[in-house]
Amino acid sequence: MTEERKRATRACDECRRLKEKCEGGIPCSRCLHFRRLCEFKNRAQGVREFRPYVPRCVEWLYPCVLQATEILTFCGSRPQVARGDVRELVQRSRYMERILRHTVQGISLDTSSLSKLADALTTSKDARRASSQVAEEADSPSIDDEACTLDPVGDTTTHFSGEFSYWNFSMRIKHQIEQQTRRSVAHHIHNADQRVFEYWRAQHLRSSQSYLSIAISCCPPPQIARFLANVFFKYAETHYFFIRKSWLLENLNALYNDPSGFSRKGAAVISIILTVFAIGTQYAYLDSPGNSTGSEGIQDFSEDDIGNTFYQNAVRLLPEIIELSSLESVQACLLFGFYSLPIDASGLGYIYVNLAVRLAMQNGMHRKCKSEAFNSGMIETRNRVWWTAYSLERKISIFHGRPLSVLRSDVDTELPQYREERQPEDFPCTVARSVASIQLIHFLEDFFHELSLLRNCGKGTVPSILSRLRDKKNAMQSWWDSLPADMLGEIAPKQTQDRAAMHLRLEYCLVNMFIGRPFLLRDHTSQSHHGSPSELQSTNPSHDYSEGTEGESPKQTSSTQGLIAGCIQAAKEAIGVCQLLRDNRPGLARASYIEYSSCRASLLVLIAYSIQTRSEELRQPLLDGLNMIREMSATGDSARSEVALIEALECALARLHSEKQTTMPAQIPSEPVSSISDYDAFKQWGSLWKSVGNLDILENVPLPSFAPPAASPFP
Repeated sequence: MTEERKRATRACDECRRLKEKCEGGIPCSRCLHFRRLCEFKNRAQGVREFRPYVPRCVEWLYPCVLQATEILTFCGSRPQVARGDVRELVQRSRYMERILRHTVQGISLDTSSLSKLADALTTSKDARRASSQVAEEADSPSIDDEACTLDPVGDTTTHFSGEFSYWNFSMRIKHQIEQQTRRSVAHHIHNADQRVFEYWRAQHLRSSQSYLSIAISCCPPPQIARFLANVFFKYAETHYFFIRKSWLLENLNALYNDPSGFSRKGAAVISIILTVFAIGTQYAYLDSPGNSTGSEGIQDFSEDDIGNTFYQNAVRLLPEIIELSSLESVQACLLFGFYSLPIDASGLGYIYVNLAVRLAMQNGMHRKCKSEAFNSGMIETRNRVWWTAYSLERKISIFHGRPLSVLRSDVDTELPQYREERQPEDFPCTVARSVASIQLIHFLEDFFHELSLLRNCGKGTVPSILSRLRDKKNAMQSWWDSLPADMLGEIAPKQTQDRAAMHLRLEYCLVNMFIGRPFLLRDHTSQSHHGSPSELQSTNPSHDYSEGTEGESPKQTSSTQGLIAGCIQAAKEAIGVCQLLRDNRPGLARASYIEYSSCRASLLVLIAYSIQTRSEELRQPLLDGLNMIREMSATGDSARSEVALIEALECALARLHSEKQTTMPAQIPSEPVSSISDYDAFKQWGSLWKSVGNLDILENVPLPSFAPPAASPFP
């Protein structure tokens, strides 16, 4: 009699698939008989949880048993479900009920009460676990002692190291060792260089002395130097701050009395002086009587030639300026950038200004300075130079499509403050305008971030972004309306307009134009392109020509309508401010980045609006702006190229309107000059310099008579 076959504990894959009884083994007898592959690849199913059978007569007890089991499990007991009959289950339930009544006074043993009690126990346990974790984290060491290092290295040089840097961590280790050993770490090092505990700076990139000598030799005579310095502070600086006038005059005295006395900082100081001269040549024509082109016989001389020479000799010292990394280094690079703005704002200007920002951050000028590190005057100078560099960097980056170089959250230095000890070169209104300009930059940056979100956001988030833009624009309008009238130059006579006040108003116009400009060229195909201008829009410039655009809700259209209306109004106001400067002495400054940018942005906005609406109502402001920007385009090839593009767009607009417009350049009549002026003397010296070559700054040069100076050529 054959042995009885037994079923295997686990069937092979083929027997399982064919639902045949597998006898086990590899291969099993069935797979061996049928000559098929015998495998055990599939995982065995998980063991099912045993659930005892409960008759209907006691079915109501089963939920109670489960809830009671959960409660006892929380208390530490882990009962196991028995496989016995229902009598054991009922007996266990009775025991647990007795335990619960004894443990929890007044407990109700219905299913709902037991469920609530079990949930409460679980929640209480989680809360205790979370509170214990919070207590442990509270007892853990904090990082409040992580602070930046801001230590003076010299009079104007600072060693800055931010939080979590290698240097800060090294100094913390050193401090811990000194606390435990009660001795300086330097005492543990024998015959070692103690400079290892000082912050190391490079000193091997010094330029040759010949570069410094050449730079000094190209300086003009004292009278011309005084004239160019006065022009710089009178027309170029406005509400910005680059250097103190008293500091410049002091160094000019040292330069003309003892040129060999400049120390290690001589490269940065000489570069500052030469760049001030170079910027002065850009604005020198504003100080000529009647803005005349000059006296007869020196028409071949151009201010740009001598200014370029000053700049080239100053920029040769740039490697040493960067290596020095002092306050003077920041000022020198900032002046390089300011000189380059009318020449190439998005290129050279952007690079130099960003270099100034980087050097300023290396000196910790973006962080709040401790009072014991420097005196109050030096701290104020550092703060003002930083905010000038920060403002210029933000304007250039946003208006010319460059990445921002520093986060606003990384800056905590104080805003400029008025100080009486700085008089007479410091005035409360000048400082107030500087602070207002910084606030405008903050508004501009906020608008820039919101507009950037519109590029890649979903349609559902567009209304919220437009709403934030509108709210921030209203907040800026309220803030602007709260400024004093004298700060904006609104109460001054038209003939004596303050250029700094006009520049602040132009900055406000630039921000308003920036907000609405992206919405000017939206596609509006739902409108007819064959209608007359009167049919497409009303005579009110605030009318939104894109109203009814397909895919826009009325709320979105209302938001963009207000932004576009503000943009058009700001363009017209900017043209009006530029006209006010042109029609009153000394006139428009061709090298002014604010004046040129405002006129350029206004023309682009007016052309875009006129093309989209086929309207001619803004034709006159457009022609006035073209006349003014042609006057300012004589600065460099970059400006002339940009103006040529604007003129081409205007010609296309004229052809679109089927009109022939002719514009005549504005002629400014020259006034008779009774006596030779400082400006004419400067041009005579420049003509002589061009024909003879570099002259010694102390060499006697035949110049027209000036007011006799005192003991020093500079007051």
